[in-house]
Amino acid sequence: MKAKTIEKLIIIVIVLIFILGGIFAYLYFATDVLKTNAQLFFKYLGQMVDVQDGFIDNQLTEYSKKKYTGKYEDSGKFYMDVNISGMDSETLQTLNDFNIEYSGKVDNTTRKNEQDISLNYSSDVNFPFKYKYADETLGLQTDYVSSKYVGIENRNLKQFIEKFGVTDTTEFPDTIDFFSNFTNQETITYTNEEREQITNTYKSILEGKLGQKEFTKTKENNTESYSVEMTNQELKDLVLNVLETLKNDQILMPKMEEATKEIIENMNVNSTEEITIQNIIQGIIDDINASEIDEGTNIITVSQIDKKLSSIAIKNDQTELKITKTNTQGTLTYGIEINMLDVETQESMRYFLTASYQGLEQLASVNETYQYGLVGTMNGQEQKMVYNLNCTDTFNDGITIADYAEDEIQKLNEYDAEQIVTLITSIVERIGQVNTMQMEEIGFSEYGNPLLFASPLTSLSMLIYNQASDVVNESSMSEVEMEAFNQRFMQYEGEQSGTTVRALLQAVISNNVGETDENRKIEVSGDITLTKEDTKVPTEDVNTGSMYNVQMQYNDEGIISQIIITEQ
Repeated sequence: MKAKTIEKLIIIVIVLIFILGGIFAYLYFATDVLKTNAQLFFKYLGQMVDVQDGFIDNQLTEYSKKKYTGKYEDSGKFYMDVNISGMDSETLQTLNDFNIEYSGKVDNTTRKNEQDISLNYSSDVNFPFKYKYADETLGLQTDYVSSKYVGIENRNLKQFIEKFGVTDTTEFPDTIDFFSNFTNQETITYTNEEREQITNTYKSILEGKLGQKEFTKTKENNTESYSVEMTNQELKDLVLNVLETLKNDQILMPKMEEATKEIIENMNVNSTEEITIQNIIQGIIDDINASEIDEGTNIITVSQIDKKLSSIAIKNDQTELKITKTNTQGTLTYGIEINMLDVETQESMRYFLTASYQGLEQLASVNETYQYGLVGTMNGQEQKMVYNLNCTDTFNDGITIADYAEDEIQKLNEYDAEQIVTLITSIVERIGQVNTMQMEEIGFSEYGNPLLFASPLTSLSMLIYNQASDVVNESSMSEVEMEAFNQRFMQYEGEQSGTTVRALLQAVISNNVGETDENRKIEVSGDITLTKEDTKVPTEDVNTGSMYNVQMQYNDEGIISQIIITEQ
């Protein structure tokens, strides 16, 4: 089987394990002493959704309920550990010195949240700002711009968007929920009759595919593991059989639809065709059927420690996917790990995500630690991108968060479109000036801002580009910078209102005035013109009641050099 097909099947199998784990629990959990390795395999697989010994810990569930319905003080820190081949040591040091710290209060009972946030570029260079949500209004404030918050009421958002000439607002929400809808509803359960019917349905599928298989048992220290081997074709047939059955399951499908209701509704907002669980499953079936099969085998392993499920893994000669859970000395830790090996070059890459929790027993103060990263080799060079977030939530029923004072916030809802564009433009310009000064101070001026690299996707894209192009640091950094530069203007591409076009022109002027590199200055042509030297928006040429088409033109380096604006 092609590598990507096998990886897709492996992920699908893991999903199916979550869905069907309760069935295996019903079949095999009744007795603690099982005679065969096959029974032990299914017993501990069934603990994935078992109420008592489930993979999702009861204490974690209780913590989530308390966190998303109560009051607490919070604090945290985000930081990176990055080592990308081709990047100079000074730049790497700057990235690894960068961190984000926050502290504040959350009151879910009154839907309020206030945070002090600081972007720390070095020990003495930082950009602090405040975030506040109160009286259904979101506000941001930094002393670098103003002593007041600038915010927007979380009401009548469709009406707010219409100020900018947007006539079709059907895809926009009228409000955005910034607080969790977590409730105390019980986990989806099954009646005995439902369990029996589900059991009979899927038991026959599993017995048909695995009944004649040999299950093996291994033991290492205090961990016992039970494994079964399947060929690529057998794995494909099993997955297709289960998916076809699941698609028409009158018991499981309604429960899956209820569990994913909000997700599906959000997906349908921006979809031209109705999305349902059934057609998602059918799409997966179609993809698998279209996949080519090569020879190969996969080993599925279930492991337990002290009679409780500790990990599930699926492995072949190129890929291993492993999900783990440990709970020792008051620390609950979950992990997802994907190990990939290029058989020809023997280069490997390890992707991982871990989440740890301390303090779940008392639920007074809980420490959360998250780590995401990839470590491995590309083109024979070691690569590392690890992102860390440490948080502490301390519950306190006595905390209060005040509403905005009468003259504490400028609400954008109270202004017309032109006033909003002028205000936002001036804020962006001021933040840009502060950023330029701070980046020069830390010696990072060439690269924009370390915050650009705080996204794993940004760093991963740069890493892939760097390796695939076999270029040195300067070239790869220019690629990232170019994307950031272009993105400032690409958001205006397409059909736009006159008010939006005025904002675009102001953005072009701000860019040209602050740029010393002629290659990065932009001209505007068409029905509206702007030279590189112009310093004032030609408002008399822009009709706020008209619609315009905006097109971008690029120079040989791939940088936007000209914008063509034509009136519709």
